[in-house]
Amino acid sequence: MSFAFGQFNEFSDSVTKGDNVIEAIARAMNLGPFTGKFYESMGAPSTSITQKAFDVYSRSKTVRGGAIDADWDNDDTTGLGVADTALLGITVGHVLDIGGEVVIVKAVNRTNGTISVYKRGDGGTTAAAHTSGATFEVIGSANADEDLPNVEAVSETTSKWTNYVQTIFEKVNWLKHGELTRKGLTPANATFVLLREAEIRVAEMLAKMAIRGVKAAATNSTERYMSAGLLAQLADTSNRGAAVYNVNGLLTEAKFKAALKARFDAGANLNTIWCSPTTKDYLNKFIGANSAVVLTDSVTNHTAGGIYATKYNYEGALLDIRVDADMPNDRIAVVNQSKCKKGWLEGDGLRQADEPSRSSRETVKSIQGSVGFLIEDVGTDHLLLYGISGSGDARVSGVSIDGSTVTTISGGTV
Repeated sequence: MSFAFGQFNEFSDSVTKGDNVIEAIARAMNLGPFTGKFYESMGAPSTSITQKAFDVYSRSKTVRGGAIDADWDNDDTTGLGVADTALLGITVGHVLDIGGEVVIVKAVNRTNGTISVYKRGDGGTTAAAHTSGATFEVIGSANADEDLPNVEAVSETTSKWTNYVQTIFEKVNWLKHGELTRKGLTPANATFVLLREAEIRVAEMLAKMAIRGVKAAATNSTERYMSAGLLAQLADTSNRGAAVYNVNGLLTEAKFKAALKARFDAGANLNTIWCSPTTKDYLNKFIGANSAVVLTDSVTNHTAGGIYATKYNYEGALLDIRVDADMPNDRIAVVNQSKCKKGWLEGDGLRQADEPSRSSRETVKSIQGSVGFLIEDVGTDHLLLYGISGSGDARVSGVSIDGSTVTTISGGTV
């Protein structure tokens, strides 16, 4: 199993390729089957990281809809109260659907937080009273030529969130009379074996940091920089407007779909589900993860009736299901994978370096570098489910066929 984690990959160096003994030993030091999968799936940032503190930029996304914040009588056409956040996405000519009634915006008073409409019950709909808190959607735009001077542009904004790079050291000390030499390896090959073992430890550390890392700045000599990983960034509701869903107990498919619906309805682009081996077993039971019942003799077909699922089907959107051993059992991350990135500090990428030794019989090397993690557009894309204590669903566990009758055996319900 290879692991791409810096300027070098497993088995790419000339020593390993040229020595069968070393290659055999290196191959025996594989990572676990689910270690480092998220780290390896992270892309590279568009620009290099040039300092310990770096900014992660996100663009806002104006919501076209929201709630009213005052009662509307069924014949009012002016002074109609709209919540401030909803008012941001409204301008002259927007067509609103509120409880089945359609109105067209004639004017927007941003000082008073109100709108005026041409008439109530437009487009053949029925005018009705609406109470404060009622929701509406913008379903279109209908303007006349003379409206153009009064139509306001909506400008999205850029926000920035500061993260830091985290420096990793893995030191290797080798004495020339060590155990590996006594077992027949040359000092050079034995040193390489120890470096390879160190690289595996570094890979495991990076894999964990990418998911479990937390953010800290170093303002004095007693502090160290740390980089926030996936979970810390997806949980930051205060600074990044992160979308989170409290499962609060057993994870049922109904809860999972409700969490996805809220994000898709808000316009999020989600394509990958990250979970632990334990929570993956919960997803295996969901009907959406097994959405087409088929009979097959192929072990690679993981639709209904299979042992495990590789995708979840939400209203036709197929989300990849990925497992990483460092994901905790009480959380699941649903992300836009293209916006999950990692970067090495310019001039301090992951590398092997010679260190001073205390004697001519000792070799000292280190693997070192400074890395930072970027999850872009946390407030618009991505979703973190937390508070998971177990699974509340079971899927179809067997199918029996008797003549023309198909009987399904269900292991539980949603």
